[in-house]
Amino acid sequence: MASLMDVEVEADSVLLMLKRMVNALQPYGVANFLETQVGPYVKKRAVDRFREEGDDVSGPWAPLKESTREIRYSSTEYQTGAAHPINVRTGRLEKYVTGSQPLAYANSFGASLRYPARASSKKEIRDKMRTAQFGLQSPPTVARPVLGLNEHDLLFVITAFNFHLSSYDTPHPGSL
Repeated sequence: MASLMDVEVEADSVLLMLKRMVNALQPYGVANFLETQVGPYVKKRAVDRFREEGDDVSGPWAPLKESTREIRYSSTEYQTGAAHPINVRTGRLEKYVTGSQPLAYANSFGASLRYPARASSKKEIRDKMRTAQFGLQSPPTVARPVLGLNEHDLLFVITAFNFHLSSYDTPHPGSL
């Protein structure tokens, strides 16, 4: 003989859950997610990329040219050695990238994340960033990207967003 089961659902609980999901999907809710979850993750990836001199996105950074190592070897500026760290001459690019904060904001498309939050006001840093990301034709300089994401990072974002949807508490829209 089959047994019957009654399932009771409180309408208020369902409505609260739906309200939370709607709020989480609003531009300010997505901006909150980007700022509190994705921004710190992107920053950590950049910090790790400098420490490891490359990663699964950029690949291992190309070693420094012999001429660069000779300049470093003869300079008192470099205490750590001629070959390392790669992508760190003055330390300004690394400080700009790893010392920056993310900026998330709601917009007409939903929400956006900028990292670093602001473009550097210094042309030197903007030029170093462009060279690191894309390299140069002249003088020939290989790219050693300091920012980038891949499919593993996308999986993190999707998983984190699922948690965001299920546990979202509504911030005040003016707080972002």
